[in-house]
This record gives sequence, structure tokens and C-alpha cells, in this order.
Amino acid sequence: MALIDLAPTMTIPTAERDDPGSSVDSAQTLERAIAGDRAAFDELIVCHQARVLMTAWRLLGSKEDAQDAAQEVFLRLYRHLRRVDPKRPLMPWLYRMTVNVCHDAYRKRRREVLPAEELDPATLSLDPSTELARTERKAMIVAALKTLTEKERAAVVLRDIEGLTTAEVAQTLGSSETTVRSQISTARVKIRKFVDRLEKGRT
Repeated sequence: MALIDLAPTMTIPTAERDDPGSSVDSAQTLERAIAGDRAAFDELIVCHQARVLMTAWRLLGSKEDAQDAAQEVFLRLYRHLRRVDPKRPLMPWLYRMTVNVCHDAYRKRRREVLPAEELDPATLSLDPSTELARTERKAMIVAALKTLTEKERAAVVLRDIEGLTTAEVAQTLGSSETTVRSQISTARVKIRKFVDRLEKGRT
């Protein structure tokens, strides 16, 4: 099969999660796609592109880079469809591939940035009382995330921002749950200390 052009379908979604009902028949759709049904593959893109795009955006910090990464993720899915088990949920495979693609992109860019508007301080136990404070805290978290190692950042983004369970994060990153818990705990402490240090410097 020839490579496909995903660009027309790839747009940054406004919703954080896919429609819960959209994956009801994903197994059957995946089976049809594996059998060569192009329309079924397009359905898979529509069903899962929101999570792939938002995860890539949070890891790379750029809409354009996220679109490129998402396109690469679905191209890899297209190329390796016959290796995917239709009896298993597809999203864990896509999360893992998204992290891998973003890892490659990050290594090329040599920088770490996350969009401030996509970070919710509440997920990291920060509770700003005013809009100005909330904006400042978001900027602090963005700066704090830059200080994390790549693995710590991926773990905390997937767990605290994307909302995966520890087990899902471990599966996605190819690590043990113990390692992921340690990475998340370390990342949270680093973020807290970084934010506290900035706040003390302003007093």
C-alpha cells in the first residue's frame, strides 16, 4: 500500500478526550483496517487523533511539531498494522508510539517546552486564588518542567496532565510501575521546589 497523506485530517482538537462512544467498535474497525479497508483506517484516525495530538503537543510544546508527530505516529501505525493485535486496545500502542516519536523529535531539537495554556496547576496541587496568580503559576510550571529529565517529564505529563494510571504510564514508557512512581514523585518534588524558590525570590 502506498503511504497516505494524513495532513488534511490532522488538526489540534479543542476537546481533551475522544468521544467515549467512538471506540465501542474499535476492535472491529482495526480488524477491517488490517484487512486493507482504507475507510476503516480513516475511522481509527478520527477516533484516536485527539489524544495523540494533545499528548504530542504537551510533550513538544508546539502545534506544528505536534501535528508532524501525530502524522508520523499514524504513518507508523499504517506501516505496522499487521503487527497490531486487534484484540487489545489500540490507544496504549498509540501512546507508546507517540512518546517514541516525540522522544526522537526532542533529541533533534535539544530543547524542552510545554504550552502554558495547556497546563492545569491544580493537577500538581497548586491552588492560585486569582487569575493573575494562576497565569504566573502556569508560567512557573512550564519553567519547572524544563528542569526535569526527559523521562521524568514524560512520566509526569502522562500521569498528572494526560490522566493515565501509573500502570498505563509504565506500559507506555516500557518501565516498571515502581520506576514510574519514583520518576513522578521526583518530578513533583522538583516542580514544587522550583516553584517555591521562584515565589520566595519575589517576596
